[in-house]
Amino acid sequence: MANLLEQYLLASVLTAILTFFLAVLVSWKNYRRKLNILYSFWACTVALWSLMLVFNVLAKDHGTALLCVRLLHFWAILLPAVYVHFVLLFLCKDAAFNALIKGTYAFSFLLIALNFSPWFLSVEYREKFRFFAAKPLAFYPIHIAMFIACVCFAIIQLYLSWRKAEGSFKRQIWYFLLATLIGYSGGITNYLINYNILIYPLYPFGNFTICAYVIVIGFGILKYQLMDISVIIKRTVVFTGLFGILMAVVGIVTTLAHNYLGQFIGIGQTTRQILSILIAMLLADPIRKLLVNLTDRFLFQKKYNYHKLLKDASRGMSNIESLEHLLGLVVHFVTMKMRVKNASVLMRDIHSSDFNLVYQRGYDKKFLSLTLNDEDPLIDYIGHHKEAVDIERIKEKIEAARYGRKDKKEADHWDYEAIRDRMIYLQATCCVPSFLGRELKNILMLGEKKSGEHYSTEDLNLLYTLAQESAIAIENARLYDEAKRRSLDLEQINDQLERSRGLLERALNEAEGANKQLQDAQAQLIHEQKMATLGRLAASVGHEVNNPLTILSMNVSRAILKYRKDPDLKVSEIMDVFDKMEKNIERIKAVVNTLTGLLKKSEKGKFEPLSLKLILEETLPLVQFQTYLDNLSGTEVDFNVPGNIPLIRGDLERLQEVFLNMFINAYHAMAGKRHRKIAVRAEIDQENQGMVAIHFTDNGCGMTEEVRKKIFNYGFTTKPSGKGSGLGLYMCKYIIELHGGTVLVKSRLGEGTTFTLTLPVYGEDFKISS
Repeated sequence: MANLLEQYLLASVLTAILTFFLAVLVSWKNYRRKLNILYSFWACTVALWSLMLVFNVLAKDHGTALLCVRLLHFWAILLPAVYVHFVLLFLCKDAAFNALIKGTYAFSFLLIALNFSPWFLSVEYREKFRFFAAKPLAFYPIHIAMFIACVCFAIIQLYLSWRKAEGSFKRQIWYFLLATLIGYSGGITNYLINYNILIYPLYPFGNFTICAYVIVIGFGILKYQLMDISVIIKRTVVFTGLFGILMAVVGIVTTLAHNYLGQFIGIGQTTRQILSILIAMLLADPIRKLLVNLTDRFLFQKKYNYHKLLKDASRGMSNIESLEHLLGLVVHFVTMKMRVKNASVLMRDIHSSDFNLVYQRGYDKKFLSLTLNDEDPLIDYIGHHKEAVDIERIKEKIEAARYGRKDKKEADHWDYEAIRDRMIYLQATCCVPSFLGRELKNILMLGEKKSGEHYSTEDLNLLYTLAQESAIAIENARLYDEAKRRSLDLEQINDQLERSRGLLERALNEAEGANKQLQDAQAQLIHEQKMATLGRLAASVGHEVNNPLTILSMNVSRAILKYRKDPDLKVSEIMDVFDKMEKNIERIKAVVNTLTGLLKKSEKGKFEPLSLKLILEETLPLVQFQTYLDNLSGTEVDFNVPGNIPLIRGDLERLQEVFLNMFINAYHAMAGKRHRKIAVRAEIDQENQGMVAIHFTDNGCGMTEEVRKKIFNYGFTTKPSGKGSGLGLYMCKYIIELHGGTVLVKSRLGEGTTFTLTLPVYGEDFKISS
């Protein structure tokens, strides 16, 4: 039994030492953080409970044992309430269970008060265990029930949160859950002693499970930065090693000084001690540096290596001019030296606010092309916070928000789930921004580490520093590439300009030749047109002049014949012959005047005798010229203007305008017809012998009665928009009526239209003599 008691004492002492060390370790890292403070307080509670347990076992009398037992139970009663509070705070559920936490503390303080009453416990000597143990009284079972209920509640909450959690937070919960199961399953065996129950090996080895709790939590700290205290380990190792070595140095120097220097030099003991301290002080800093390097190399070897290489890379970035080469260097160092599965770089487009994937390594083909705008939740979050983003920390914020616990420093509008989903889609575990001034320029996206480790705070700070150092180098490289690209573009533009210049010169030469050919063709066409016009004029003039000349010749012959028969013939006897000769001379004169009016611009507004046939025949070429683009050539035109049609009185230019409009309307009315014919007929008006009627008849589409009534209205047209002004027929009617004539129209839909114009004869008493 003595060996069992010694083992029980050893387990209690180790529990006290290890839990106290754990409390110091956790509070040292962040003594202002509520979670660390609460966990340190709980660990101190366990340490003090274990310490009181040791004093209880070592107590030799009843009074001392009773005091130790009551102090032991003081911490035992407080322990489950503190642990429940810590677990709920760790899981971000303290706000939801605030009333339960307060109730648990209140009930614990009530039990503590009962603990010092005569109804809770007493002590008696246990022969089985060979020390004074607690003897439960009336209210003691309430404490046991509360202890078990709190532990079970904490385990259930840890399990439920573990099932829903993600990433490193899930692993942290797992280590706490495992440690809780191990630690409390052994610690609760101490209550069997109070009921005088000895079950081997629960006694004395049950308390060793509390030591195992500390070991599991310590492994979680090393592996998954549990409560972010891994850096403390390195400092602890350095401090312990430094202290041990310094003590050893002082001891060795003191011994050597005492044994040798004192004998040969004759210095006193005080002088030897001062000399030992001075030597230790001189060796302190070199030993500290040596320990730091050894700790980095052997405990944190992987971090030391890639940190050094990344710093070397940042120093060499300024010497690289090519952007692609620079990005390749950064991504290569990160993926190869940090052992990252994949990495890529997003760069802001200089012409927009979009971020484009410009370099990548280790990604699937679907990421060969990727663009994110500045309103993307991930881009917006990075640009606002100006720090590296780790997906594990984002998941922790999701957990905090899920259980109603939000960081007061954070704005409420961040959609952390959208940020997490975007990072998962991009296969990015860590995103490191790069700023130039205040503007976000680049984002380095890193995948998971091949080792399975997570990015520590030190990693994120180092990567952020590297990203800021690379911002200027990347911008310089981008400007260099842009200048190089523009130089190549300018060279290509110059080459294109030279080629275009040659082509332009050749085109100008060809155009000059074509222009000369066109001018020659136009001259030939004008010459042919003139000859054709002269031919028509000659025929028309010959016809118009021939008739009055024939009559004039006949009258001259009659006058000569009468004179030969009667030399004494008086002029009055042949005056009628002279009158006829005078009228025929007037007709020839009118024909000549019409001809000269056609060949030169007449005086507008001047009414004079005109030859109707000449005007109509000379209007036709103008019609053919104006309708050439409408592809209405090939229309048959039938002129029927008898030679005995008297001269008309009118304005040459205005009448040509009217006749031109009549021809063009007829052409347009026949558009689309295979056989097109225009008939122009002139005659003495049957109803008024002093008027000449001119009929323009086409075989076009005709018009309805409703349209016929409107065709002379101002602005009315049946042509499509842009092709008709609605002024043509309106002006024709106005001009004819100005001459004292009329315009009539007859039409049948689908058969054709006839316009009849009447114009006054020049001299109403004019009669053609045969």
